[in-house]
Amino acid sequence: MPHVSRVLDYLLGGTANTEADRQVAEHAFAGWPGEVGGVDGVRLDIGSARRALERIVTYLVSEAGVGQFLDIASGLPTMGNVHLTAQSLDPAAKVVYVDNDPVVVDYSRQLLSDSGAQHVWYLGNDMHDPAAILAEAGRHLDFDRPVGLVLFGILHFIDDDAVAGKLARQLHDALCPGSYVAVSHFARADGDQAMDETFEQLNQQWGESITRRTRAQVEALLEPLQLVTPGIVELPDWRPPAAHTGPRPLPMWCGLAVKA
Repeated sequence: MPHVSRVLDYLLGGTANTEADRQVAEHAFAGWPGEVGGVDGVRLDIGSARRALERIVTYLVSEAGVGQFLDIASGLPTMGNVHLTAQSLDPAAKVVYVDNDPVVVDYSRQLLSDSGAQHVWYLGNDMHDPAAILAEAGRHLDFDRPVGLVLFGILHFIDDDAVAGKLARQLHDALCPGSYVAVSHFARADGDQAMDETFEQLNQQWGESITRRTRAQVEALLEPLQLVTPGIVELPDWRPPAAHTGPRPLPMWCGLAVKA
């Protein structure tokens, strides 16, 4: 049976997927919006998000000296995910992944075991229960030392701003000063009615609830943390290695904030 985590792996160019996953991807994303659109547009968007995450993790390990990460709603640990980037720079880096889907958790644990990954754990917990996440993650991570909390592609599934901000704050409140929070979030511009209508149709089609937010709304979700330069920007604009060329991905904010 197809599964969203393996569909994502396929769209990223991975091999941890089946023919059923590939067929679903080609069909489900045929109407994806954006400058490119369709399945190719989805690949552009997902690839841009993954590369931004890789740049953020590289900064955290190489420049901020962070050696442990808590990545919530991470999907399968393949294709440039956090531990692959972090441990390429610091083999002793520790990574705890969290997902609320038992299929994702079981398959990810199998993939990590098969690959011989060290210092990496996969937990079955839900973003809506930060206390449980922190309790289990605390068995593997030292919360008295800085942690990189990764909330990529999760907060836009929480439609209430107050709830999204509260959950994020409950997580980073448990971290010591010098810890960081990395986010990505579907972007919304005022008066962007056509894209609003497109996402409403997609939400009905997929049974999901994606809430796009403005830059200011995403910044508010990270209060009272301090934004790291360049702040909340679109994916290709977070410390790119070179000037971006070619088609732009669908607008999605990303950024990094530090706990003083």
